[in-house]
Amino acid sequence: MHVPPHRFSPGRKQRLLAALAASAASLSLCACASPGLPKPPSLHLPAVVTDLTAQRVGDEVHLHWTSPSRTTDGMEVPSPMMAEVCREKNPSVEKPVAKAKEAPAPQNVAGCDVVLHLTLKPGSTQADDRLPAALTVDPVSLLGYRIRTLNPHGHSAGFSKMALAAAGQAPEPVAGLQAAPTRNGALIEWQPVDSASLVELDRQLPSAQTTKPAKKSDVSLPEDQPAEIRLRTRTDKIPAKDPGGTVDRTTARGQQYVYRGQRIRRVELAGKTLELRSAVSAPIKLAMADRFPPEAPAGLASIPGQEKGSPTIDLSWQASFEGDVAGYNVYRRSGLGEFRLLTEKALPGPAFSDAAVTVGETYTYRVTAVDNDGNESKASEEITETVRPE
Repeated sequence: MHVPPHRFSPGRKQRLLAALAASAASLSLCACASPGLPKPPSLHLPAVVTDLTAQRVGDEVHLHWTSPSRTTDGMEVPSPMMAEVCREKNPSVEKPVAKAKEAPAPQNVAGCDVVLHLTLKPGSTQADDRLPAALTVDPVSLLGYRIRTLNPHGHSAGFSKMALAAAGQAPEPVAGLQAAPTRNGALIEWQPVDSASLVELDRQLPSAQTTKPAKKSDVSLPEDQPAEIRLRTRTDKIPAKDPGGTVDRTTARGQQYVYRGQRIRRVELAGKTLELRSAVSAPIKLAMADRFPPEAPAGLASIPGQEKGSPTIDLSWQASFEGDVAGYNVYRRSGLGEFRLLTEKALPGPAFSDAAVTVGETYTYRVTAVDNDGNESKASEEITETVRPE
């Protein structure tokens, strides 16, 4: 049976071709692209803190850590981010054991009581736990701290690893702290105590930026001098007796410093050495002004001479090894008269020729050293010379 071909109108035929082209393009896209497995929704859990530290200072424990900026799945932490800090008395301290896979952070720690609730921002964070009176007296014991961060719904990825501190009697604060400049550095003194004591000094520049002093001295602050250093009366063990002072030999003349002091008590707990620190003393300021003259020149010698047919007395002495010596002054007296300065300005070297002499006269000489700040040394030993006729 013959079926006549179906004829489309020109408009309907054009619409059909367009529909077939769109369908083919859709099939082509489905064949080339793979959507992959769907990702689970984010739980928005702030990452676990990994760098918690604890330090006992006075009746408080200073805590420091880095608050996370990302969640456990790499997203920005939601706001507000909260934190809980817990404290455990006499925690069990286990030696770390290498594992193929690290255990997940615990959501709860038995015996670790929450002592602080905080609102956090990402980045460096610190907080203080003020201890109850029962934990500020001996005998010493171990304290363990943990922290966990929570999202706005109160959910957390778990507690951090434990940071340790010591409970017990903290040492008494450093009292009577004072400082004075000396030739060899800054002399730092305090009121000594009868018991064994280790004292740590914190020295800071008044400004965080290190700048050269505006002075005429050639001695200037080194570019790499740190803005803060710590000095201890001993580094190996606590002295049997409080020395009551020390010398900071790393100071630079012309610079200003701020000092604070702390006493330190060391204890052994659970096989670990921990420190109990006193409260920090009030700050003292020190200006390392150079008021210290150089040592007197040594080895002064004289010899008669001639210059263009006229008599002279030539002097020489040992050069100074002090780095801030700017030059030397020469003094002379005739007979039993008074010493008078011969040099208009300080001589750069250890030699001088006196041409203003008269045959038959006797002269006595002495020399001083002058530093860059104008401090003049004591006079050298004297030497006497008589001008002889040729």
